[in-house]
Amino acid sequence: MNKAPSFLGAPVATPPGATENQVISAADVELNYVNKATPKIDDGADQPMGVVTLSGGTALVTNDKVTANSRIFLTAQVGGGTPGFLRVSARTAGTSFTITSSSGTDTSDVAFLIVEPNA
Repeated sequence: MNKAPSFLGAPVATPPGATENQVISAADVELNYVNKATPKIDDGADQPMGVVTLSGGTALVTNDKVTANSRIFLTAQVGGGTPGFLRVSARTAGTSFTITSSSGTDTSDVAFLIVEPNA
């Protein structure tokens, strides 16, 4: 089987009807590579990704996607007040989780991503 170059580092099968030395168009790259390397994740209410603003260094995030095993990743987006270190301080499976900053005056916008382990 002929192999076409992959922009992700691993060989990919040459598309049907293509030759090994065929020039790849921008449309082919967009269709066959870009969306494969950049997953799209739903954002907003009860979605696995979102943004919340801390008040007094905490925020309760109502989200039915959270489980007891969820990995919840936090990243400050826009600093506010006195930014601190972020952590998930509490969770109720199927209902919510709480983000707490080490600073009681943190009013930062915080992005979160909920991921479930495959085990």
